[in-house]
Amino acid sequence: MDERLWTLLSDVDFPCSRAELLRHAAAGGADDDVLGHLAALPERRYPGLADVIREVPRAPGEK
Repeated sequence: MDERLWTLLSDVDFPCSRAELLRHAAAGGADDDVLGHLAALPERRYPGLADVIREVPRAPGEK
C-alpha cells in the first residue's frame, strides 16, 4: 500500500485535506482499494505525505 500511495501522491502540494488527497489519487488512476484507505483517513489537513502514509488505516497483517 505504501508504495502505491507514494507513487500516486508524491506530487501533491502539502499541506492538504483528505478531500484533496482523494481527488488527486482518483485523477491519478487509483484503484478502489487505495481510494477506500484514503477515504478512511480522519478529515483534517495533512502536513506531508509521510503523515498520510502513517495514518492510513491498515487491515491486520497489511503492510
